[in-house]
Amino acid sequence: MEQDIKFETIIVMSVSIFAVLAAVAFLVPFASGSARLFFMGLAAALTAINVVGMLMVWRSTPTVVDEVFLMTPTGLLLKHYTRRLRPDQDTDILAGMLTAVQNFVRESFDEAGGKLNEIRFENYDILISHEKDVVLAAIISTKKPEKLRNQLKNATSDLERQFGEQISHWSGDKKELGDVDLLMKKFLAGKYKSK
Repeated sequence: MEQDIKFETIIVMSVSIFAVLAAVAFLVPFASGSARLFFMGLAAALTAINVVGMLMVWRSTPTVVDEVFLMTPTGLLLKHYTRRLRPDQDTDILAGMLTAVQNFVRESFDEAGGKLNEIRFENYDILISHEKDVVLAAIISTKKPEKLRNQLKNATSDLERQFGEQISHWSGDKKELGDVDLLMKKFLAGKYKSK
């Protein structure tokens, strides 16, 4: 089942099911009025079950995190996490591109000094969260980024609190950031909760 089920789709499907059942109720001759009433009640019950079932499926579809980039505010890539076994792009180039886009937007459009928080493509969303010494950029392949925004913000805040000082004075040795992986594994699972 597609993961980007829209609320409008649920409504259209439910109304269609109800319309077909209602048409059958009025077009098929019934032996008595109580049989027709029973069939109409059955049609309403089936439509309600359909709506509830579709909403449950829609709400339970997981937010898929494809890539996460842990960077400094200057664009230095500290860590890259991916769902794929072999990433097919140069992660430093992508991290640099995200930083360049943020700088372009800030210099060209935002006189108040705001920060770029989201980039949308047809099949992907890039969500970006900023703290003083930590920037997290997550590439997700679902159309429900709202599930991830709070998790991304919480993870960024926790990274800043736990590792911000260490990141600001980072020597370049990735072993120094080993403890970051534990926090990021929770985030990649799509079930991150702040401590």
